[in-house]
Amino acid sequence: MGAGTDAARDRLVVTGGEDLHVLGRFFRAMLLALLKDPRKVRALEGMEMVVAVDPPAHPGSALTLDFHGGRVALQSGVSPRPDIVLECEAAVLMRLARVPPGPAAIKFLLTNEGKALLAGMRSGELKIRGAVRHPLGMMRFAGFLAPGVR
Repeated sequence: MGAGTDAARDRLVVTGGEDLHVLGRFFRAMLLALLKDPRKVRALEGMEMVVAVDPPAHPGSALTLDFHGGRVALQSGVSPRPDIVLECEAAVLMRLARVPPGPAAIKFLLTNEGKALLAGMRSGELKIRGAVRHPLGMMRFAGFLAPGVR
């Protein structure tokens, strides 16, 4: 294992890793990959928030991401007081993670995939609770997950 992998593992704390559902294992792998990028590490250092992912049709696969102190803690279930809750299925979340940051997001939303994501939001397939109270946190979270440069 390389130094980047070790540093990424130092910044990710997983509670109950052996009991993580498929969505939790996906997030663990995605976070480890993101944390190999120094730009994502810098973004992580500025994040102080709790994000829950709650798939309505699969409540057993819900998870919480707690971003504090330049680290992210991943655990099964929904935290008692998350700042932001994403209510959607894993496939929708993966589409959301492909939205690029900044002005490139507008171009993305004009593509067929972007239009499908917007349609999902209008239909209730994707609900984001807490984004109005924490708009900067939501933007930082989206930028952290987005591919490419932040």
